[in-house]
Amino acid sequence: MRIVLAIVGLLIFSTAQADSFDELLNSIKQQTRQELVESQQRVKRFKQEKQNQAVLLAEAKSRLNTLVAENQRLLTELDSNELLLSQKEEALQRKIGDLGEMFGAVRQVAGELKAEFDNSLNSVQYPDRSQFIDSLAQSKELPDVKTLEQLWYVMLQEMGETGKTRSFNTDVTQRDGTTAAKDVVRIGSYAALSGGEYLQYSAETNTLSNLQRQPGSHFLEMAEAFTGNGDDLVKIMIDPTRGQLLSMLTRKPNLWERIQQGGIIGYIILSLGAIGLLIALMRYIYLSLVSSKISAQTKKLAEPVANNPLGRVALVYRENKAKPLQEREIALEEAMLKEVPVIERYNGLIKLLAAVAPLLGLLGTVIGMIITFQTITLFGTSDPKLMAGGISTALVTTVLGLSVAIPLLFAYTFITSKSKQIIDVVEHQSVGLIAREA
Repeated sequence: MRIVLAIVGLLIFSTAQADSFDELLNSIKQQTRQELVESQQRVKRFKQEKQNQAVLLAEAKSRLNTLVAENQRLLTELDSNELLLSQKEEALQRKIGDLGEMFGAVRQVAGELKAEFDNSLNSVQYPDRSQFIDSLAQSKELPDVKTLEQLWYVMLQEMGETGKTRSFNTDVTQRDGTTAAKDVVRIGSYAALSGGEYLQYSAETNTLSNLQRQPGSHFLEMAEAFTGNGDDLVKIMIDPTRGQLLSMLTRKPNLWERIQQGGIIGYIILSLGAIGLLIALMRYIYLSLVSSKISAQTKKLAEPVANNPLGRVALVYRENKAKPLQEREIALEEAMLKEVPVIERYNGLIKLLAAVAPLLGLLGTVIGMIITFQTITLFGTSDPKLMAGGISTALVTTVLGLSVAIPLLFAYTFITSKSKQIIDVVEHQSVGLIAREA
């Protein structure tokens, strides 16, 4: 059918192209012979490929038989090896005997040492030993003599380094989160210092970091002296709890933070105390000047001046010297009564502030207790930190009130005594003026 279609196609094509019928006939014959040749070639190739496939099939069957035999041999060998392996393992267990228990104890000790090394400050200086201990604790193979010697060495190293002070350079995490290499002084496994400041050890990352807040100035002075270049013996604080006590010291509030816990009541108490002490200081200075002027006036009572109470009283007596005795006494009493309020000025205010301060402290205590009870009502007593704010206000305001009242009472007593002393001197000298005239 394909040949016929080809002939028809060629006929149509030849009709369009050939100039004559003979040329068309020759073209058809030539095309037909070519098609026959190609068909014979295809038949020949098909027969050849069929023979090749038979050869390949035979080779594949032969190879399959070979692989099946090899597989059977390997299975037999595997069964034999498994039997031999079980026999060898049984023989090994019999030969190990007590050594198996010893190696189990070694792995147990390694696990305990790993937990201790993970929390030891010495691991910052010797970080590689933790990896060795970890691999030994998780190993399922019997350790050799070299491994046991290394385990013995790291145990002795930890014991020795715990009682020594070492200086080394390592990365330290700063307060802003950056890392910088610093010279560190390690005191056993209890403290680490750098630049006169205490460092904190993190067991999770095996790193040192600057405390966000350092302990008190007394401890910092000891750290500065210890990290100095001197060879003298100095005191230094160590933390046997490996960071817990140091953390508690850093959380301890300073004086200003204590004052802030008092709230607005605390600020009012301190303000009133400052005002009272300032007034007391000013009055002390004023009375001291007045007392010195009066002392000078007593030596020159015949020449009175108006810059002191005694001089002003003496001037009044001189002005009324010609009057009768009774009138002079009345004039002196009036002059003295005018001087007393000036000398005792602000004494009552100091006394008032001394009395108000503890009352304000009591007010702060009541407010703090109200806050505490409100917190208990809302959240219960499960978390003491929630109640700390109210309790701090209650206690700190009381302390502030008493701290202000005590010095103000002393100041009031002192100023009052000095005022009374001046008034007594003026009265005695005034009585002396009348007595001399009499």
